[in-house]
Amino acid sequence: MDVFYTARAQQAIEHIANFVESKNTIGSGKRFALKFESAINKYANENVEFAKCNNEILSMLGYSCITINDWVVAFKIKKNKFIVYRIVWGGLLK
Repeated sequence: MDVFYTARAQQAIEHIANFVESKNTIGSGKRFALKFESAINKYANENVEFAKCNNEILSMLGYSCITINDWVVAFKIKKNKFIVYRIVWGGLLK
């Protein structure tokens, strides 16, 4: 299944990568982004159903959620496409 990112989700990954880069060595942000996207890709399997998000607002928007480290990835599956809509630091959802 193909994975697509909305502009908002792609910007979140870029912001996270820039932060990681600012706190670590050169190239660490790019490596983080690649590992993060690779982790998301592992969830994009056909014939798998995901429950709605535990967060009330994300659930009302119809998103399913996965967690990667401390990040919550809100997505929908439409026409065999895994579409990532939002990426949120888990601590903000408590």
